[in-house]
Amino acid sequence: MAEGGKVRLPRMAMSPWDRFILHRKNPWMVMWWSAALPGLGHLCQSAYFKGINLMFWEIVINFKARLNQGILFTLTGNFEKAREVVNTEWALVYGALFCFAIFDSYRMGVELNLIAGLEKKKKKKRKYSFIKMKPTGINYLDRGNPWVAAAWSSLLPGFGHIYNMKAVKSLIILGWALAIIHFSHVNDGVILTFTGEFSKAREIVNYQWLIFFPSIYLFSIWDSYNDAVEMNKLFEEEQTNNLLKNYGKKINL
Repeated sequence: MAEGGKVRLPRMAMSPWDRFILHRKNPWMVMWWSAALPGLGHLCQSAYFKGINLMFWEIVINFKARLNQGILFTLTGNFEKAREVVNTEWALVYGALFCFAIFDSYRMGVELNLIAGLEKKKKKKRKYSFIKMKPTGINYLDRGNPWVAAAWSSLLPGFGHIYNMKAVKSLIILGWALAIIHFSHVNDGVILTFTGEFSKAREIVNYQWLIFFPSIYLFSIWDSYNDAVEMNKLFEEEQTNNLLKNYGKKINL
């Protein structure tokens, strides 16, 4: 225990708007998400300010470098056009940001795993906040279905995190997803594609914005699923400790 009776290594933290659970993550997976879109590796570790900061500058610098346009031309075999469109001055700045996001998310993942290992070695019983209520909101521990969280995220990124009662993370992901959808005109492109107007669909879609979407979309599905799994583990642990305290024996949930 720390000074003032506070737990030095808490297992979880809860507010009316969010939950944080200290648990092990694969640092290589965290690093992969940072490579997919700088900032995502920090978001999955609940480092929200770092994540927003990196995501914001990633998009600004990407636009300045016209990197996504270069990627599009490269993937379609138009290498000469790719060389012409990319602003190399800003591309070098993007490289620095990209490498730092990967490095820092991996470093943070390793350090949090060490802290999670120390927390598990504590001899004292863990204490949990089962519910938080304030005039501005309510949050509580419950059992969720990871597949339901993933399904809602697949409908629109951010919905799965709202289902998991992680309002702060959902606000970030949903905000970025809606911005990408709006500026890329992807929904208009989908409608035109289904009505057979393929050439018009290609013209209306902004690919510079659209290339951001797969990363945020797949991350939202993966992260909401994993958040639900970890919250279920915490819920079962809290309920088991409560039953042991009140009834003196373990009951399978």
